[in-house]
Amino acid sequence: MGADAVAGDRRGFDDKAKEVAERLLQASTVTVLGHIDADGITAAAIASSALRRAGIEHKVRYAKKIDTEEIVKVDNDAAELVWLVDLGSGYLSTFKRKGLVVTDHHTINTDAPSSAKRKMTLFDYVSEDLHLNPHAFGFDGSTEISGSGTTYWVAKAMDQGNVDLAPVAIVGAVGDFQDSGKCRLVGLNRAVVSDGKEGDTLDFYLDLRLFGRETRPIAKLLQYASDPILPGLSNSERGCMSFLADLGVDLRRRERWRCWTDLDEAERKVVVNGLVDLLLDNDQVKEVHRLLGEVYVLTKEERGTELRDAKEFATLLNSCGRYGKAEVGLQVCIGDRNENWRQALNNLRRHRENLAEAITIVKGYGTKRLTNLQYIQGGTSFALPVEDTVVGIVAGMILGSGEIPNDVPIFAFAETPEGKVKVSGRGTRDLVEQGLDLARAIKLASEKVGGTGGGHNIAAGATIPTDTEMLFLNEADLVIGEQLRRI
Repeated sequence: MGADAVAGDRRGFDDKAKEVAERLLQASTVTVLGHIDADGITAAAIASSALRRAGIEHKVRYAKKIDTEEIVKVDNDAAELVWLVDLGSGYLSTFKRKGLVVTDHHTINTDAPSSAKRKMTLFDYVSEDLHLNPHAFGFDGSTEISGSGTTYWVAKAMDQGNVDLAPVAIVGAVGDFQDSGKCRLVGLNRAVVSDGKEGDTLDFYLDLRLFGRETRPIAKLLQYASDPILPGLSNSERGCMSFLADLGVDLRRRERWRCWTDLDEAERKVVVNGLVDLLLDNDQVKEVHRLLGEVYVLTKEERGTELRDAKEFATLLNSCGRYGKAEVGLQVCIGDRNENWRQALNNLRRHRENLAEAITIVKGYGTKRLTNLQYIQGGTSFALPVEDTVVGIVAGMILGSGEIPNDVPIFAFAETPEGKVKVSGRGTRDLVEQGLDLARAIKLASEKVGGTGGGHNIAAGATIPTDTEMLFLNEADLVIGEQLRRI
């Protein structure tokens, strides 16, 4: 089977998307509820655009997570339909309202309410509900299609003209790191990529995979590289400047720092060959294969901006959603290049500053280890002095920094505004291939201590009561040990 082949039930997925689309088109009012990350914001933008074009009255709001309060809001919403995008599949049994639409890609919860007479199966949920989820049709929601992609599938079924939203869906997929495993998007994502390419709104090609191709000066591009880590260059400005000087690459032109996309083909080839030699000289053969990969370019966006490259666009959206400005990100997605665009750039600057500060703080704590996981404990409590909306990003950056072992997943904690504890877990593709499923591990461990959680096999999160962190970790350690067959 080729890299682009799709093993799941594509016809069933298409049919369910059409069923959901038909019901949405019949609605008089809809409330769209999206998650606050890049995938959730792009999904909400796609849903809103499709509804607006269909002339359907709607509003959009966002949630960090599905909890008791959010469930009550959804159940009591006055709209005819509530459309959950990039969330909801893990909590299907908890909603009581009729008129619930879900386009999600997270693991599906099939636990029936206690009042139910029987245990509902996965088939029951997808056949009885307006619920589109790749897992129900044999696809992997962590790699083959994201929440925005699933929502795009419905939007396209609502009106074929919505194919112009394909680039927005690709930003969501890349923001969810769906291209990181194979260094390219695979599965159902390929159909979305093809739609963008055919519509001349998206381009893709083999290039350097490092973040910041459009906006970072070349030396900074290499200095902040983490996938792969570049020996002697990552985290070393002096090393990067020396490396590029030795290659004869001009860092400035007309008093302007040059970015990767400013280099001509010959210059790029020189840098890539130099990086390959560097990795091979350091016995990093595996990392050579992660140096190049598919990049996704939004062809209608201005060159040299954060909107041109899908990875940078996704980071911009994350910087909005993580600080309570998801609506700003949505407006940028649907075309605002004035006030909301300026505000988004300000959010991005703040986000970068906060992450840099958080990484410095967290590195000062170091990691502690159980048998099958490692965790970061903040001072005398478990909570780190970072916002609960970015603790997962920080955990992922630490795990991918090369400064700590990555043979086990990492967990980090932060206090929520409600006085509870947000826990975020991050793994690696290698661990997932060995059997790691953080979504299940975190769900079981959080329930053990009176919390709720879920997510993907490689990244998941939960909210748990205070003072239960160690109990949670011990339970997660046991589950992960069973998954990795280490105990």
